[in-house]
Amino acid sequence: MALGTKGSRLAIAVVPDFTIRMLNIKSSPVYTPDFRIGVAAYYRLNTDEVNYKYGTAGFMHHSNGQDVTPRPIVGTLSYKNWDFYTNYAYLRYNWGKIDHDDLATWTSINHQLEFKNQIFNYNPILKGDYGFSRISYNFSYRTYVYFKDLFTENDILLTAKNKGKLQETNSGYLNKERFRWNLDISYAVNKYDNYNFFATKRRLNAEASGFYSPFFMRQTAFSLAVGYYGEDPYNIYFKDRYAWVRAGIAVGFLKYTAKSKGYMSN
Repeated sequence: MALGTKGSRLAIAVVPDFTIRMLNIKSSPVYTPDFRIGVAAYYRLNTDEVNYKYGTAGFMHHSNGQDVTPRPIVGTLSYKNWDFYTNYAYLRYNWGKIDHDDLATWTSINHQLEFKNQIFNYNPILKGDYGFSRISYNFSYRTYVYFKDLFTENDILLTAKNKGKLQETNSGYLNKERFRWNLDISYAVNKYDNYNFFATKRRLNAEASGFYSPFFMRQTAFSLAVGYYGEDPYNIYFKDRYAWVRAGIAVGFLKYTAKSKGYMSN
């Protein structure tokens, strides 16, 4: 976060995003890493922290850090490198609800609508063959728990054993995300040279992902995701389209963990 205070409706942040893809080859398995860097402004549309609403306006530069002339055919796994770059602005509307189930757990339901569009310069080879303008929807369901310390008797993760033995406040307890389920749907709405507006096989990107963090993990979770890319978002491979499944472990690197100020039940 670059600028923002607790009581302010406005916050401004620098947004970095760096992705590498490991290919199934014997040597040099990482080609053209994916770089995104931008800035975003967030504005709260109401003061209700339970039924929240806020808007976002941002700018993002997307490139792969290469300086190579594009080859005649792009978008295949044998295609090693060329100079990919584009820039876009986006607008988002976020809304959702936070619900305390009991003294130890709480849930949030979150929605996001986004429109992004090309701005400034881009590699000319992308014209008529790339999704510069997209409308997206994201849904997220999350559950959280409070706890004192990991691997100790003070851990108050909600289980059948300790349910009903909690104090009337969670003041001083740490906050842990236990489960998350995401759904992302994106559709390109700009003109393509070889695809009409209803060509979902090329314009549609969709994925669903789940994350579960057991009681013995603090900022680590098991993950499973499935999806379909009509346009691969990983720079020069944008012409690839395929269904996919991904399983793994997600890790966070937060240096500080906020403590709860307490929640009183009704």
